[in-house]
Amino acid sequence: KTKVLNWCKALVLPVVVWAVFSVITKGRFATMTSVLSVFRTAVVPILIGMTLAFGMIMNMWNFAVGAIIYSCAIFGAYLANITNTGIPGLCVFSVLTGLALCIVMGILYRLLRVPCLVLSLGMAMVIEALPNVLVPNATGKISLLDGYLGSAPWCYVIVIVMFIIFYYINSCTTLGADMRAIGANIKIADSAGVDIDKVKFLSFIISGVFLGVAGVVYMSTNVSVTAVTGFASAGMIFDGFMGVFVAMVLAKYINFSASVVIGTLTIRMLSAGLVACGFSSEIRGILT
Repeated sequence: KTKVLNWCKALVLPVVVWAVFSVITKGRFATMTSVLSVFRTAVVPILIGMTLAFGMIMNMWNFAVGAIIYSCAIFGAYLANITNTGIPGLCVFSVLTGLALCIVMGILYRLLRVPCLVLSLGMAMVIEALPNVLVPNATGKISLLDGYLGSAPWCYVIVIVMFIIFYYINSCTTLGADMRAIGANIKIADSAGVDIDKVKFLSFIISGVFLGVAGVVYMSTNVSVTAVTGFASAGMIFDGFMGVFVAMVLAKYINFSASVVIGTLTIRMLSAGLVACGFSSEIRGILT
């Protein structure tokens, strides 16, 4: 009974957001088309939320996540086109790009000993510049027929598989327990024998895999992705950030892994509801 009640408490938030916007839009937001659109557009934010959660649970904020996704998508598509390997090539090269960039960040974090927030802000601008320098027209493209991984049911299959991995790491491994210990009290965790540097470096590697997968879905959804500059990639990550903040509140009721999905979905539903109400992008940003 307690578990059922706690799940009901956690699910109240997205249901209330959906109900409020359904009333405001006089039922337009309540249609099955609108609901399915919210779920589909929430796939990349959910992947971002799961990625950010690995660091945020240890009080590490990574603002380079958006830039890495752009690079994974563009380099993945560009290299797949060069090698004529199609979607398998996009998947492999996107994940390899994510791994390479996150490993570099992990090494720099270990060597420079600066806060992750500071390092990631600088790295975001460097990573944003890479496609502009190395890829013709700074654009990655795939054919419209090759974009099926960004649509149902494949995008849902991908997010479910990644959630299972995310849940397993968080709830069933020593690494997940060490991450929580570091976030709770890093000095006590160190005294208890947790290898702080190793755990944080592993979190960067895992993040690289998740961001590579997010890059595949992002490219598949948009078909053509052009590089951005001037820290413009940061706009992509705020749904994920806020979703993790909501998850930290919901975690006292349900499993943290599930709360990340519910929190991110709630924020995505909020954004979609504000669009349905006709608010400008500036007002949507303020209200969110």
